[in-house]
Amino acid sequence: MAPAISIGIAMPASGGVRKTSVVVGAAEEAELLRRRNAELEREVAALRAELDAARRRAETAEEGEERLCAQLGEAEVEAVELARAYQGRVQELARELGAALRVPATS
Repeated sequence: MAPAISIGIAMPASGGVRKTSVVVGAAEEAELLRRRNAELEREVAALRAELDAARRRAETAEEGEERLCAQLGEAEVEAVELARAYQGRVQELARELGAALRVPATS
């Protein structure tokens, strides 16, 4: 087995300053990340509020649609009843006219 050789790395005289600037840079980055996180949380809260409002509007629209469909159904029933009554009256008048035309006029 070969003997181990150790190679030393020379540190500049300002080596301690470098570590401090790295720590300060990390602290600044952490603060930036905290601020960005808070900003994103506010955006998420605003989007959730907007989503809730949209959900309420959709529910209101759906309820309105259901009421309109019910009213339309009632109107259709009424229209069918009126059409049947009208058709019955026309047939009745046609029978009366036919009977009147078969009777000889006496003058």
